Amino acid sequence: MKRHHAIEIATYVMVFLAMWVISPWIGKLLDHLYHPYPGLFSNSLPILLVGGTMAILGFGLTMWTIAVFKTIGKGTPNPKLPPIELVISGPYQYSRNPMALGGFLFLLGEAGIYQSPSLAGMTILYAIVLYFNTVYIEEPELKKRFGQSYARYCESVPRFFPNPFRREKG
Repeated sequence: MKRHHAIEIATYVMVFLAMWVISPWIGKLLDHLYHPYPGLFSNSLPILLVGGTMAILGFGLTMWTIAVFKTIGKGTPNPKLPPIELVISGPYQYSRNPMALGGFLFLLGEAGIYQSPSLAGMTILYAIVLYFNTVYIEEPELKKRFGQSYARYCESVPRFFPNPFRREKG
């Protein structure tokens, strides 16, 4: 039990560090290798505001999904301690992958805040890797674990981006 608790805490710490420390550090390091920027942040107030808003929304969405995983799913984002219950409420009623969407928005916001082409490239790479991971690894695994209830969920909720024009079947 203590081992599970340690893995859970390490997961939360790593999510936080990856979002707030590691990604901007790698982005700025890569930027500096080919085009040094004079400052750490963008000089454009509109870009800072839009980027900051996206980053805050993305971080909030990610934290919301982690809380829902913990409370409703009885698990974590870590594949070693996945949710044991199928989570289809909270942000999961609008997107099957709101945590990935939150990470994408956060990285995109950081790219603007730091005026970092490398972070923008990392964001695109993140989206591509996540798409293929979702389609070829996550979804087949969830279909095996949760069966028909997950299949019905897939029919009614979009994979990544919420669709306000989608009508409920029934």
